[in-house]
Amino acid sequence: MKKTIVSIILALLCSALSLQAQSFHQGLFLDGYRLNYRYNPAMGNESDFLSVGQWSHQSINNVGAANFLFPTDQGLVTGLHSLISPEEFLGPIPDNSCIRSNININLFSYGFAKDDNYHTIEANVRALYGVTLPKGIFTILKLGNGEGSYDLGGMNLNGSAYAELAYGYSRKLSDVVSLGFRAKLLVGVEALNYNVSQLDLKFNQDDMTMVLDADLDLTSRWSKIHPDEDGYYRLDLGSLSSKDRWRLPSGAGLALDLGLVLTPVEGLTISASLTDLGGILWYYGNAGKSKGTSTFSGLKDLQLESIKNGEIMDNLKAVGKDFASSMLIKEVKSRTLLTPVPFNADLAVKYELPFYRPLAVGLTGNYMAYSGIPYYEGRFALSWNPCKFFGIVGDIGFGSLNEVYSVAVNAGIGRFRATAGFSNGFGGNIPYTSTPLLPRNKVLTVGLTYDI
Repeated sequence: MKKTIVSIILALLCSALSLQAQSFHQGLFLDGYRLNYRYNPAMGNESDFLSVGQWSHQSINNVGAANFLFPTDQGLVTGLHSLISPEEFLGPIPDNSCIRSNININLFSYGFAKDDNYHTIEANVRALYGVTLPKGIFTILKLGNGEGSYDLGGMNLNGSAYAELAYGYSRKLSDVVSLGFRAKLLVGVEALNYNVSQLDLKFNQDDMTMVLDADLDLTSRWSKIHPDEDGYYRLDLGSLSSKDRWRLPSGAGLALDLGLVLTPVEGLTISASLTDLGGILWYYGNAGKSKGTSTFSGLKDLQLESIKNGEIMDNLKAVGKDFASSMLIKEVKSRTLLTPVPFNADLAVKYELPFYRPLAVGLTGNYMAYSGIPYYEGRFALSWNPCKFFGIVGDIGFGSLNEVYSVAVNAGIGRFRATAGFSNGFGGNIPYTSTPLLPRNKVLTVGLTYDI
């Protein structure tokens, strides 16, 4: 049973695909990349353009498979094996193990110049989702229940999808200074947040006591879940009804990007930007709460005669029903909550070598405020842009989770320009899977633009 639970947790923590909130900083080092205003809104372009499609994908997790798998003389074992001490298994696991994910799909982008000004208009669809599991879960799996108390508060499951309409403006104030901003209207579509603020388990020889305080917030543009006659939400797909379809979006918000670009000498570019300063005010039409104290005696009093008479399954069902009933979510008044979107602060320096301008070196730094996993990193970059229609950049550095690297390419044919970038942490994956061995921030970006 323990191995099954660990397999499920590993799947949740390490195998989920996830997508990008972080800016595509490699684009700064690629000549002709048209969407650098996303990284820094002060950046313009030498040409008007239309985006044919842009897709980006980020996965950030603060634990990896190596937290749960250990090599021994008997082969590879999990942290639950008797050969692995509690300190060796539980020591490196953080208090809260998290996955955070972000998808960004660009529906269209249009950029055009007018005098010394550059304007951009675009529409995007974005999705965020994440899982947080407290360390107490792994403690119980390793040590068993026995006698004692465990704090499992901090469990969280969340997800949201929203549309983004953005207008950007940049202006070159002089040969040295450029400023820019992007204003974004955020339109919420779907959102879910299940947060367990308190889950205390106390075991003794006779029973288990659970103290629970959890909130559910669920909204949907298309449906409303109906509670039963007692006011409890139950897992019943038939309860989803389109007759309560809401006419208004499920949420609305604003966000702002700010940027500064300095070119103090020829070939030197200094970029500083703040992106996604803002959030969404969600209307949660389905709101609920689980709260209370429950005690379970389990099957300790089950007699041998009861087992012989086949009553064990009835007792198991009774205990399971009692436990499930204690976690039922009761409907409460609908509410609104303000949720911030992942915020980025970026700083970069690029220097084109005077003896060979197609070759450039640089430094980049990023800080991302993402619930549960605040992330920061610094990298050294080297780029080569030998001609107007081709450029490549690679970088390497250190992040708060792991050492990191990336590579990106920009290539053009006629008026079309295609870009692809991949960023990851060192450490590799489990063979034939995408499960990372170490904590990491993984980013994949692809896109295509057309010069007008």
